[in-house]
Amino acid sequence: MKHILIFILLISSLKAQMPLEWLDENLTLSSVDGEWRADVSGLLDLEAYMPEDQALGLVETNDEVFFNPRLTLLLDLQMTSHWRAHVQMRTDRGFDPGFALDGQTRLDEYFVEWKPLESDVLNIRVGKFATAFGAWTQRRLSWDNPFVTAPAAYSDMLPITDKVAAPLAGFMDRRNAPENRQTWVRILWGPSYASGVSIFGRSQHFDYALEVKNAAVSSRPEAWDVAQNGWDSTTYTGRLGWRPAPEWSFGTSFSHGPYMLEESQPMLPAGRSYRDYDQTTFGVDASYAHGSWQLWGELMTSRFEVPNVGGVRVVSGFIEAKRKVGAMTWLAVRWNQSWFGDIPGTSREWDRDGWRLDLALGHRLSRNLQAKLQYSLAERTGRDQEGDHLLVAQVTLRF
Repeated sequence: MKHILIFILLISSLKAQMPLEWLDENLTLSSVDGEWRADVSGLLDLEAYMPEDQALGLVETNDEVFFNPRLTLLLDLQMTSHWRAHVQMRTDRGFDPGFALDGQTRLDEYFVEWKPLESDVLNIRVGKFATAFGAWTQRRLSWDNPFVTAPAAYSDMLPITDKVAAPLAGFMDRRNAPENRQTWVRILWGPSYASGVSIFGRSQHFDYALEVKNAAVSSRPEAWDVAQNGWDSTTYTGRLGWRPAPEWSFGTSFSHGPYMLEESQPMLPAGRSYRDYDQTTFGVDASYAHGSWQLWGELMTSRFEVPNVGGVRVVSGFIEAKRKVGAMTWLAVRWNQSWFGDIPGTSREWDRDGWRLDLALGHRLSRNLQAKLQYSLAERTGRDQEGDHLLVAQVTLRF
């Protein structure tokens, strides 16, 4: 109860600091002729997770109530109509809540962008930035996400390791073990801020993106920064989108590249390299918006080449709906589902099929302050080592 009271007091103190219009004005600079512009913006998130042991998805904690403050600072530089630079810095308790209990500060994104033409049909981006795969990454920031957490395909752990190579028997037994967030991977690790080069653009009805990066979409945050890790593994990712009408959007995505880390090399079979084990992922996405309704959906399938095992496949997807209730309040529901294929040469699935239901209530207290409350319920077939319930509250201050 003491923790909840502290959280409520923090909400009240934020509301008392309104309005913030003066801060917005003082964080923007531009030249008289408009040739360049610098804009600093940010998000302050205060989150309280109340999980059932063991916590669902991305939360790494054994606490009954886990507090996760997060400060996100965004710097955008516009130089003429052809050049743009962007930096995103975050200070929190880990890229995923609880992965750095003592706190850390990171540069999640930094890139330079060049638009050689006057139209948006061709752009070139170099740096560290979110993946082009899927459509959820476009609304990944807390202000744009109707929920607090990411969909299951972007957050749930898979019993596949990128750091070690286990024998077949050990791999078969993993589905009965609790999630190991230090060695297991996901289909997509959130927005996957790996480093590389992207060519992208859009026309009236179509958009496209093709990128070459240094790590697979399932890779963990420690592998993303090319300045720290070098160009370890080449991954190709792309998406083609179609907008037949203002209300509708459709897309198809792919990604292919090695997912194992170099530290796994001593445990691999003789004559094999960690770069020999690929992750290949395909996906489709769709969205619809009309009036007070917004709908999103994604379905993806990913195949991992696993040492000593062979190729294993997972299919995962979600359907999400958001409905505005008045001008400042919304309700959201999301159904997540995952299906797992058989281990090669056996009739045994390599993980247990599962589903998760996410329910959220959100309210904009002002143009700069919003609050969300989310409840999640999950279940797997057979033996289930993770908790089935998660309650999380989030307050976001935007400036």
